[in-house]
Amino acid sequence: YHCFSSSLIPDLPLLLYFSLLFIIFGFPLSLSDHELYQNCRHAVFKCGNISAGFPFFGGQRAMDCGRLGLELRCDNKNTTTIVISDIEYRVLAIHRDRHILRIAREDLIKYDGLCSPQIIPTRNSVLNSELFSPGLGYANVTLFYDCQSSISSRSTLGFFPCDNAGSTYSNVSVATRNNIRPKRCSANVTVPILRSSLEGSLNSLLGLKEALKRGVEVQWYWKDSEACGKCNDSGGACGFFGPAENQTVFCHCPFMFDNSHDDRQCIRIVSSPSPTTAQ
Repeated sequence: YHCFSSSLIPDLPLLLYFSLLFIIFGFPLSLSDHELYQNCRHAVFKCGNISAGFPFFGGQRAMDCGRLGLELRCDNKNTTTIVISDIEYRVLAIHRDRHILRIAREDLIKYDGLCSPQIIPTRNSVLNSELFSPGLGYANVTLFYDCQSSISSRSTLGFFPCDNAGSTYSNVSVATRNNIRPKRCSANVTVPILRSSLEGSLNSLLGLKEALKRGVEVQWYWKDSEACGKCNDSGGACGFFGPAENQTVFCHCPFMFDNSHDDRQCIRIVSSPSPTTAQ
């Protein structure tokens, strides 16, 4: 429990005061309907060279302004990440007009993680989900660690020693065929890379690392994009509500507007005329 007296900051507006509480202590901050409208319509997630609005949330954008599963995070090095199927990816680019993210698996590129991936238990990259589908031009490769049996040269891209002092494993083999299962490996993980990387040179550890850093594209989608357009056209700001598996669009409305019966459009509030005195 933390004590934080408002007398320490008497000149701060109330909303800024509670925002400061949230930033310092992690207290939840509940926004009013009008504040949510302002946030969803104007706030932008910014981190390094990445910026994003709807349907993402995170940073300055409130959770109600975005789709669950599209939370962006920013670390102290201005690196943007997103979690897909319980795996963290670095966001390299966002192409909102095409609904495309270019991502790279964070644990394989951060701090030379190729030889120390977070794969216990095995955490294969799964890009097919309710919200994402893999883009074009990618291929899966499988990384095998410390195997006791060799992989045939026709099925492998390379065998590389892990000679970094902090490496978890001593070597890694890279296979391109799904039916390759060498015996007595310490671990393995399947990860997508650009198909053009297969056509190029992957016969060095540096080449493999560069292929992983280039990442792959995934496309996000949601079933209510048309409803969101109607919300914006009515003067509202799109958000979402409901559980992750069945989220639907909710239209946040400005002052003097109210939601329609289906919560997807804004309608101006018409005040009742004042009664007139009978003549």
